[in-house]
Amino acid sequence: MSIGFEILKWITILITVYTAPLMVWMAVTGAAGLRKPKKLERVEHKANRFAVVICARNEEQVIGNLLKSLEGQDYPEEAYRIFVVADNCTDGTAEKARRMGAIVYQRFDPKRKGKGAALHWGINRILAEYPETFDSICIFDADNLVSRSFLKEMNLALCSGAQIAQGYRVGKNIHDSWVSEVYSIYWLMLMRFYYLPRHHMGISGVVGGTGFAFKVSALGEEGWTTYSLTEDVEFSIQQVCAGHTVVPARKAVFYDEQPISFRASVSQRFRWMAGGMQCIPLYLKKIIKAAGNGNKKALDLAWYVLVIPANGLALVLNLASFGMMLLHPALSEFAALFLLVGLAFTWAGFTVVAAGTLFLEKQELRPMLRGILLYPVFIFSMAALSFAALIRPKTEWTPIAHVSQYTIEDIEN
Repeated sequence: MSIGFEILKWITILITVYTAPLMVWMAVTGAAGLRKPKKLERVEHKANRFAVVICARNEEQVIGNLLKSLEGQDYPEEAYRIFVVADNCTDGTAEKARRMGAIVYQRFDPKRKGKGAALHWGINRILAEYPETFDSICIFDADNLVSRSFLKEMNLALCSGAQIAQGYRVGKNIHDSWVSEVYSIYWLMLMRFYYLPRHHMGISGVVGGTGFAFKVSALGEEGWTTYSLTEDVEFSIQQVCAGHTVVPARKAVFYDEQPISFRASVSQRFRWMAGGMQCIPLYLKKIIKAAGNGNKKALDLAWYVLVIPANGLALVLNLASFGMMLLHPALSEFAALFLLVGLAFTWAGFTVVAAGTLFLEKQELRPMLRGILLYPVFIFSMAALSFAALIRPKTEWTPIAHVSQYTIEDIEN
């Protein structure tokens, strides 16, 4: 065989050695998602006192609808207070939030942009100004809407023995475009095949950026402190390594505005991938140490951070395999056919996953047909973005404009 063939062969072998165990674990845990959801069992009876923290940057158009949905919570009014961290805002976000009764903290620091920095500043200020006032903190983005029972269900989750709970994310603007449809399927897929299996297996998920709550006692002496572009993943790593658990609160439903353009989707997901890559040098050693000390949840966490580069390497693996076929005398004439057949089967497989997710989560399939058929575009592009982040894991946090005017009554009535 040619030198080129041998080089591609060893690339294929090395990548397979790295990715195969990760894919096997993904299949094993994913299979547990076929089981019925596990109920949360209360182990203590109390009404947690929540500090509801909303991070906002120029969100004047949408924050009012979130605040209205929070006002109507089926939860004691005296047991929660709403805080808005108006981060480098140049519009009327802060004024609007104040008029609607929120406690507003305005932050101006153009050198330290991003949600992680805003949370560090805002949460630590709340804890300093309201010592011993709150048991738990709940995080939202300004474009969210919240079901009436959200805090009640979050309280149940935090009374079930967990230190952190992730709410059930549903798209707010599902049918605005095919992009928002595939995003909506993606979040349901994570809830079914990522969070649910880990809940069954007694290990931990990671929080998903918004719609989550945690006990104040889970924070260390430094409070909320994160350094990467994905503050949610980093916070989760810190918590799991400390022995804490993130559980899914499936009845704590909230609605999240999704990007409607593919360009905005690419920008957002590249930030996710780059942030995940940044967490590897920051925390892999700590994760391995925690696993070595008997923390079984940290083993799954190692899978989580290592599967991000594996996603990108899968693209290299497939290209190398195709290159080997082109260079093999007996197979070269069939290479294009194998590529097309493989692509067709993979595409079909991802559409089955999308449809299966909607079926298991008791969602209607017909209105989501476009999203089901185009879901593979989301997954294939995720692999490409993972590879790009593997090569250059740096980007700046850039806000996504939120304009959807849906109210909680529009969605739930």
